[in-house]
Amino acid sequence: MDDNKQPIRKEDYIFGLDIGASKVNLFVGISEGSSVRVVECGDFPLANAEEFDLIVETLQKAASQLELSAGVDVRDVYVGIAGKNVQSYSCDGIITLATNEVREEDIENVQKQASTLPPSAGDIIHIFPGEYTVDDDGPIRNPKGRSGRRLKANVQVVTSRQNSLQNLQKCVQKAGLNVAGFVLEPLAAASAVLTDDERELGVALVDIGAGSADIAVFVNDSVRYTASLDLAGNVITSDISKCLTVPIALSKAEDIKKKYGTCVISNLIEDETFPVPAVGERGDVPCSRKLLAQVITARVTEIFQLLAKDLKKHQMDSIINGGIVLTGGCCGLDGIENVAYKAFGKPVRIGRPKGMSGIQEAYQNPSYATGIGLLYYANKQAREKKRNETGTQIAVSVKKGFQRVIEVIKAYL
Repeated sequence: MDDNKQPIRKEDYIFGLDIGASKVNLFVGISEGSSVRVVECGDFPLANAEEFDLIVETLQKAASQLELSAGVDVRDVYVGIAGKNVQSYSCDGIITLATNEVREEDIENVQKQASTLPPSAGDIIHIFPGEYTVDDDGPIRNPKGRSGRRLKANVQVVTSRQNSLQNLQKCVQKAGLNVAGFVLEPLAAASAVLTDDERELGVALVDIGAGSADIAVFVNDSVRYTASLDLAGNVITSDISKCLTVPIALSKAEDIKKKYGTCVISNLIEDETFPVPAVGERGDVPCSRKLLAQVITARVTEIFQLLAKDLKKHQMDSIINGGIVLTGGCCGLDGIENVAYKAFGKPVRIGRPKGMSGIQEAYQNPSYATGIGLLYYANKQAREKKRNETGTQIAVSVKKGFQRVIEVIKAYL
């Protein structure tokens, strides 16, 4: 045993909670400076994401099992949020500079002015600074120290319906946990799967889960645009349930999607079939795998085309030189990146969690990108808080030291 090894402190543990439309992921990690060690993950199916008591019960089960297996109290969790209740606004603000130079307080003031929204917009989750203009000089990433008379800023404001946040917080609290913060899920996933080069060049991260397909555009390491589409894995499953040779239950359709689903139609043999359980006790009915692939590919194509159209509408398609990164549970479909390439006309890759120690191979899966990304986000917040506290302590210590010097000088005068 290494006697020099520092014991793990309670405050070193961080927690990420991803409540999806079909499952709950609760991750436990340990902060190791700029890195995170993944300790454990509770992966629990969720039969009905609309049922309040069922969510609470599932959360309690997840927390209890992780506390038992990881030996740590699960309390303050960062909670992912996405879907139809989330809205994104591009806002501008402009102020007259009090001096002839842009100060930190000017940047804060123009951001505050730009992000002032009516109550109907909902609760603000994130404010992402974009680019600045000083008089007619711009765009500028950091205007501090520039000379001018007027400072203009563009910010991306992400909000959620008030009731949605309140209900989510109630679920978490009723399960005996505390919300440390709400995090936009594509932002969390980006922390786990994007490279620095992609962020710098401009990249669109598309997170396709069971309930929604969420997109976030990153340029120069800043979020420029976010959107959510209420079409995703559950709709694909519903199509399979309705469009095969015989109608089947959604649960069986989901199993078929995972076992036989593909977006690569050209590689399939014309008469290749798989067994589909008929209604009642009528036995299995053979179904064409090519038909299944056509049903899946048609819906996946629609999802990507709608997202691509939205990017073009908001003039985001021209700035994502780093291409498209896909993540989320639906990325398990073989050939999905090829469908995305045809829709977006950009390079596409599958985003898998990376850059963290302790990740078991099973968790290096696109479906865990948000949960692991929440740990990364939580660690970043903890480090910034610690840095701010340290800076304050240093400032106070310097002030006290200076006062003591003055007192000593006065004593000898």
